Amino acid sequence: MVQYWGVLYRVLILIPFFEETIFRLPLKFSKQNFFLFLAGLIFLILYHTYDIKIICIFSCVIAIIPYLKLISESIYLKMEIIWKKYFPLLYYSFAIFFGLFHMSNFVNLTFAHFLLFPMIVFNQIAMGLILGYVRVTYVHGFILGVFIHLLINLPFILISHL
Repeated sequence: MVQYWGVLYRVLILIPFFEETIFRLPLKFSKQNFFLFLAGLIFLILYHTYDIKIICIFSCVIAIIPYLKLISESIYLKMEIIWKKYFPLLYYSFAIFFGLFHMSNFVNLTFAHFLLFPMIVFNQIAMGLILGYVRVTYVHGFILGVFIHLLINLPFILISHL
């Protein structure tokens, strides 16, 4: 029973929060959002390679960079201009990468599966586009996105544990 609650917490709370941080938080540019995105991305990339404590420390250091004032405001302003200029590309790229990330939900994949990934993970790409829209449209879009993500995952968790 304890294991069930751990899975429930991980799939309904932790994973949606983590995925929204990586794939939707940076859609509204700020230096804090950018470095939280980088911290989450580094964590995701290194998760299976290094000790979890080292990755957590490294990710936390990355996340606090904007508060240390190590980078000048002019660099952040240039980054924001570039971010806004290429926003449509970023928006669709984040949704596609969200779908591609969910290819890891499947086992025994061949190269052909990766060629057909848009059809295999169409639902996740569509969800990425919808949650991205929620993120950029509403003031509390990030929290709303996490909640919607939780609601979408809920039936799958309930069905798998019947």
